[in-house]
Amino acid sequence: MRLLSPIEPTYLDSLEARRWINATLVNLVDPENPESPKPLIDGGTEGYKGQARVILPTITSCYECSLDMLNKPTAFPICTIANMPRLPEHCIEWASVLQWPRVHGDKKMDTDNPDDISWLYAVASVQAKEFKIEGVTWSLTQGVVKNIIPAIASTNAIIAGTLLLLFL
Repeated sequence: MRLLSPIEPTYLDSLEARRWINATLVNLVDPENPESPKPLIDGGTEGYKGQARVILPTITSCYECSLDMLNKPTAFPICTIANMPRLPEHCIEWASVLQWPRVHGDKKMDTDNPDDISWLYAVASVQAKEFKIEGVTWSLTQGVVKNIIPAIASTNAIIAGTLLLLFL
């Protein structure tokens, strides 16, 4: 594999992709050649939070070394989603975690399949109506099951500007 630039900026949107490029750059380091480490410039946003950093393989901590700094996906207690939902997200989790396996058995939910999302949305809407909870929408249903965090334009602009400064 040949990387084209002495600096490798990333434009990645997933943890798995970042881990892969990090491992690739670390594996390309030749201990006999001090010029072999390629700096990795990484930036990302998650809602109002963002980060921009330079990773120098074998010199600074790599991406893998800082995984514990990342946010963990939101999880709701089963007792809350089953017995006392208070949020639209609770109703969606109830449909996803408890009702999907009960109705569909071993069939894995496909979060990219509109039919699966529509089924979850319909079931979550019934649960929300029963508990007088408003706000269950198709897009929220998809966002909850895919763990999508809305992008904030100002956060994206700040991180993009910071990344550009790293090239100066």
